[in-house]
Amino acid sequence: MAGRQPRILCLDDQPANLLVRKMLLEQFGCEVVTVLDAQSCLAAATHEPFDLALIDCHLGETVTGEDVARDLRVCVPGLVLVMLTGDPQIPESAKKSVDAVLIKGSTNPEDLLRTMQELLPDCAIRQPRQTLVRELFPTANPEF
Repeated sequence: MAGRQPRILCLDDQPANLLVRKMLLEQFGCEVVTVLDAQSCLAAATHEPFDLALIDCHLGETVTGEDVARDLRVCVPGLVLVMLTGDPQIPESAKKSVDAVLIKGSTNPEDLLRTMQELLPDCAIRQPRQTLVRELFPTANPEF
């Protein structure tokens, strides 16, 4: 495992979801910053260096994850963007606004790990111990 520790920015309007993602990403060896709204996400991304932004599609506000992704593409062009959604019918425009889409409920933490390893080849992303993953996520498809 070569490379540096990845810095991940997580956006979700649900604090519990952010906590789960933060715990998981830290097990992958990532430094994680969490934000609850689009404005905080854009502010963080433009003031601190991040390798990847993990964006929830449905934010429960007037702006969507797709809107945030488009804004991030303009403000921080090199930032890798991954969208999480529970809706398998994600619009084509949303898919095009990010580097990868993961469908909650039909993907698992290993899918996120694999996606991050593919998108961040220069970063040191580690496989967590399986017993730890089972302790953190006892169900087959956790809401990561």
